[in-house]
Amino acid sequence: MKNLLILCLVVFGLTSCSKDSLDQDVDQLIQPSKSELFVNVSYISWENQGQNGCSSSGGEVVKLIRNATIELYAGDQSTSDSPGTPVVSARTGTSGYARIENIEPALYTVVVSTSLGQKSRTITTILHKRSHIDFSF
Repeated sequence: MKNLLILCLVVFGLTSCSKDSLDQDVDQLIQPSKSELFVNVSYISWENQGQNGCSSSGGEVVKLIRNATIELYAGDQSTSDSPGTPVVSARTGTSGYARIENIEPALYTVVVSTSLGQKSRTITTILHKRSHIDFSF
């Protein structure tokens, strides 16, 4: 009986900490009708906290990239020089991410274009699930 209780607690703990529970802008009670994709775009910057020459202190800061162009292409486009027409195009908002809703579950290539350059990755979306992908420049 004790082992069963421990097993139940472990299973509950593993299933309750999904990434969806960390997204504040998503209603957790609504399941996507098809698939959803969250694309987060950021870069790392160095900021000085002090202005005293050599003794200044600073640190790395993650900055969000607003207004980045996101294009979603069907299939794996990593070997193609011209991927064709995107299935969906979007732009990141002030929060540095874009939410692409109601896409068919499939393999996609996500291409992000910013003033810092362009990057692409492939991702497979799943029916009634939210997928997340981060791009850092």
